Amino acid sequence: MLPMIPPASRMGGKPIPRSAFIAPIKALVMASAIAAFLAPASGWAAAGSDAPPQTTPLAAPSSPNAAPPQGEDGGGAPQAGDVAEPGVQATSDAWAGSIEEAVATCDALASDPDDAARPDGLTGERDPDAVAFERAIPACLAAVSAHPDNPRYAFQLARAYRSAERFDEAVRSYDRAAQAGHAAAQYDFGQLYETGQGVEQDEARALALYQQSAEMGTPWALYAVGLYHRDGRGGLEPDAERGFALLQRAADAGNAEAQLEIGYMLQEGLGAPRDEARALELFRQSASAGDASALMWIGNFHEVGRGGLEADDAAALDYYRRAAKAGNAFAANMVGVFTADGRGGLEPDPAAAIPYFRQAAEADDVDGQVNLGWRLANGSGVEQDHAAALDLFRQAAEAGDADALMWVGNFHENGRGGLEADDAKALDFYRRAAEAGNAFAANMVGVFTADGRGGLTPDDGEAIAHFRKAAEAGDVDGQANLARFLANGRGVARDDAEALEWFRKAAEAGDLDSQNSYGFRLIYGTGTQPNPPKGIEWVRKAADGGYATAQRNLGKFYEEGLGVAQDYAQARQWYEKAAEQGDNGSLVNLGYLYSKGLGVEQDESRAVALYRQAAEAGEPVAQDNLARMYDDGRGVAKDRDEALQWYRKAAANGYASSQLELGWAHFNGEGVRQDDREAFDWFLKAAENGNTQAQTQLSILYSQGRGTAQDRAEGVRWLREAADSGDRYGQYGLGLAYLNGRGVEADAAEARGWLEKASEQGLLPAQMQLADLYVEGRGGPADPEAATRVYRAAAEAGDSEAQFQLAQRLRSGEGVASNAPEAAQWYERAAQAGHTGAAVRLAHMLQSGEGVDRNDQQGLFWLRQAAAKGDGEALSGLAELYREGLGVTHDPVVTAALYRLSAEAGYAPGQVQFAEFLMNGDGIPRNRAEAIKWYQRAAENGDAEARSRLAALGEDGAGAAATQ
Repeated sequence: MLPMIPPASRMGGKPIPRSAFIAPIKALVMASAIAAFLAPASGWAAAGSDAPPQTTPLAAPSSPNAAPPQGEDGGGAPQAGDVAEPGVQATSDAWAGSIEEAVATCDALASDPDDAARPDGLTGERDPDAVAFERAIPACLAAVSAHPDNPRYAFQLARAYRSAERFDEAVRSYDRAAQAGHAAAQYDFGQLYETGQGVEQDEARALALYQQSAEMGTPWALYAVGLYHRDGRGGLEPDAERGFALLQRAADAGNAEAQLEIGYMLQEGLGAPRDEARALELFRQSASAGDASALMWIGNFHEVGRGGLEADDAAALDYYRRAAKAGNAFAANMVGVFTADGRGGLEPDPAAAIPYFRQAAEADDVDGQVNLGWRLANGSGVEQDHAAALDLFRQAAEAGDADALMWVGNFHENGRGGLEADDAKALDFYRRAAEAGNAFAANMVGVFTADGRGGLTPDDGEAIAHFRKAAEAGDVDGQANLARFLANGRGVARDDAEALEWFRKAAEAGDLDSQNSYGFRLIYGTGTQPNPPKGIEWVRKAADGGYATAQRNLGKFYEEGLGVAQDYAQARQWYEKAAEQGDNGSLVNLGYLYSKGLGVEQDESRAVALYRQAAEAGEPVAQDNLARMYDDGRGVAKDRDEALQWYRKAAANGYASSQLELGWAHFNGEGVRQDDREAFDWFLKAAENGNTQAQTQLSILYSQGRGTAQDRAEGVRWLREAADSGDRYGQYGLGLAYLNGRGVEADAAEARGWLEKASEQGLLPAQMQLADLYVEGRGGPADPEAATRVYRAAAEAGDSEAQFQLAQRLRSGEGVASNAPEAAQWYERAAQAGHTGAAVRLAHMLQSGEGVDRNDQQGLFWLRQAAAKGDGEALSGLAELYREGLGVTHDPVVTAALYRLSAEAGYAPGQVQFAEFLMNGDGIPRNRAEAIKWYQRAAENGDAEARSRLAALGEDGAGAAATQ
């Protein structure tokens, strides 16, 4: 395959809006391994995500906006008379306050700012999925009961049920309000039918409801009906003009989404005469409401110079940035393009462009996926990651993107990203990419056709047709290949004049090989009149560009005085340049001098030539060094396959380092097929040659039985080899083996000794394990002071659990002088790293003023941080604040809810408190039987207070009494 020219940043085509009518725009860590394989099994609970739930505007139809989340329970269409009956609800939804309070709470929490029927002065909640349903449902139930003839309260109750994902009840309440003529309810109910939430999806029914709402002038309903007419949905025939008229009414009413769609239709001439100036005006109106797509369109108009604007990259960049910040994926990609290329007043910065490409890619923008994939594949501005690049290319390829299809073909061809090299699969993707318009892929189909790869029979005639297609589309490799075939008469009659023309085009496009070939033909007059001076210029251009063959040729021209004055010094310099790249026709011994730094400054690119010369002579160290140069891309293009070849040569010569590398390659499937047996064999050879990393890894394979029969005793033997050589991982692994009796008789004292050695070398897992032994007195006397010292070392190295343990000891004075201020500092560092226990204790210290200045708000902050991760103690503490009204508003309902969460998290004191609330009916309905169940759970968790309460209630913990 010919060298690939990296594509420029994907600009994307003309951006397209997000409506349904328009298509969218286009190694192994040793310590953890040892612990996992040698330590006893243990369970770990994953912490929940801290990300807030996503929301969508209440009134936005699902076609341009994301639909509300689908509930777990389905629901059929409501039947006649199937409406919610006031007051017929579970007791958990009962309202405890006055009717006036209920109405006020329902209005405050569940009213819709877009509801034309609501009284002035209500702020409400625009997003139906963000309604505080825990309080809104009982309040709105009471409001509906008190005002059964006012459909607004049924509508607000429906919104609260929708937020709670109680879709069956939401459907009944929406239907009740909609049948009573409530416009906002009709629109929202239409949304449920459009998205199939709580009812069977039915666009015709959705359209009917939207139309009812639109007849009363609801802007969002006008917008939705306009889209249905324009796009031909809900049983309608597509009617762009009718759709335009309805969207225009919604836009005139200030609907930003409608303004965006009208703007798009005007700039395309869809449903109305094309009018880019008017489109720009509408985009500006929509942008003033914060619409991200409108901001993106304005940026595009500035970039291209449309709608009466002058092309202005700086103004375009400003709008693209604003649109990207508001979540527009196309704009995020464009900010990445401008940043990488240095447009709009920026300096080129590939690294700074990465976050923008990533934002676009994660939002499924294919241009963003391709741009980010290319940079990950090439290590441009980001660490190279072929597997991640392949995943992105596949995502974009599934959307039919031509560039992405080409890249997936390239990865199949070269065996990158974890793939096996497979010409047949590569050819399939190249063909699909070529059919979609990718010129490079067309060239590659020509290469495969000419060489008979991928299951093809060699056919120069067909190949040249593909090369011509690629060349005419501007692909440099296609131009160069077409030129060569024409020059050599392959698949076509020889034509030196046409070949020269295609060499010229490829040379002017920067192809170094073509520059050399074009220069040669000018010098010798092949296909034209001889022109040695002009030919020398082109050969020099290729030589200056680093093309070794051109450097050797230029050196030869200077040596012989062909086209230039004879100059041996210049010839030597060009030979040196070629020798630095390993050119076999140049002076090989120059590389040796540069590799040693003898009389010249050390230069890695020149050292490659030395390593290659020595490697080809059979020197294993040179072979290993050359392999690492290829692996790391130092002084030579990165090439894993080439590296593996040299590792194999060095390994065959008994070089342990290369044997280890081959072991890792087969173990992880890096550049080769994953094969445990092959990995084991190479690790064994390296281990026998004294490599401690191989010895430690070999012990893991024996312990797991991977690539060999399981033999823990043999695994321990290799751990001891590594440990005796001073390897800290071997020492740690041997310590765990003795501690747990894996492959050796358990011996805590021996374990303690080896863990001490590994800990002294700064291995964090060893330090934490050793500290536990000091605390527990295993393998020797308990040593609180030593435990504290080890915890401090691990804490200073950044381990959050060690930071927490150190803080505990500083606070209690165990093994160290009591120091509350320092304890608070370590709690804070651990809390900042996400340790919930530390966050809870820091909160207590801040709220009590223990060792720190009292700060209730900071304490509340840390308590909430831990509670958000489901920590039972934090949830209980937060409940206590709401119970007492300390720093927050006193709220029995919230208190009960928090105690429930604490109880469900398994926190015994929280279970007791929740039982108390159930017994007393404080903030929740009284339920003696449920309370006894929670007392029993707390008692099972060892809580003495729970046992006492059960005894007082006449319960022995074996079963609950009947509900009162």
